[in-house]
Amino acid sequence: MRRIAELFRRAGVEVLVQSTRARGSAGEQAREAIGSGCDAVFACGGDGTVFEVLQGVAESTAMMGVIPLGTGNVLAHDLGMAGRPERAAEQALNFTPHTISLGRIEAAGRTRFFTVAAGVGVHAELIYRANARAKQRGGYLAYYAHGARLLFRHAFVPFPVEITTADDKVIHTTSLELVAMRVRSFGGPLRNWRPGSSLLSTELRLVLLRNASRAHMLRYTLQALTGIAPFDELNTPDADLSFVFAKSVNCLAPELRASELRVQADGEMLGPSPTKISIIPRALTLLMPAAAEGESAGT
Repeated sequence: MRRIAELFRRAGVEVLVQSTRARGSAGEQAREAIGSGCDAVFACGGDGTVFEVLQGVAESTAMMGVIPLGTGNVLAHDLGMAGRPERAAEQALNFTPHTISLGRIEAAGRTRFFTVAAGVGVHAELIYRANARAKQRGGYLAYYAHGARLLFRHAFVPFPVEITTADDKVIHTTSLELVAMRVRSFGGPLRNWRPGSSLLSTELRLVLLRNASRAHMLRYTLQALTGIAPFDELNTPDADLSFVFAKSVNCLAPELRASELRVQADGEMLGPSPTKISIIPRALTLLMPAAAEGESAGT
């Protein structure tokens, strides 16, 4: 952090470095920094740090930047940032501010913003079980080992879904797994899987799994790893894996086993369903590569 701060200062940027005071304190510290006159707040860490800082910067007048320092940083990967922190800082100095839409999730009486993805189902169960100790022992190998076990052992819980599209069409269906994506890909082993989402989009990209067959799950996992998973639209009657653009989605609690249904946003557990996920226009000024201006912000 000292080297990164010095790099910024040599470029003429006034810098104040703060460590987080406690788990969950970064959002409040970001709000305090903005209140004291800071015009940009950098989240230096992994996905969890970025998520916490985002809560303090969203819907404010300040800009947000990221420096990847943690186990994983999907937002930094989506921005094309180097894994080496000093190089990432050099890139950030050449980034430009872009006002983007944010995902917002309401669950268990709490409201949070997200930049990467939020959802309900087995992926949230994976995050719930893959604790920090397991990740430290085996890194991402331990994380994906948990996923492989869940693939064959987890009892999927179907839940009702109510989707509102950009043209206000309401769709009712049932899903076993739902992910609302904002980034182009998750990186790592899933770097080739690009379902059509983007930080510059004004909509959520929903991915719904509707077949509990282990064979289907294995097939779609392999297709996602290779980047060839088909994008069946939601109105395809026999679609096991469906994709749809939306401005909001309500994941309702099933009548039974509601407590078994996990909810997450940007890798953070938020509590059981029911859950509402929506898109909030122009909610964040994010420092991004200048080349992003040439990307399509539509769907």
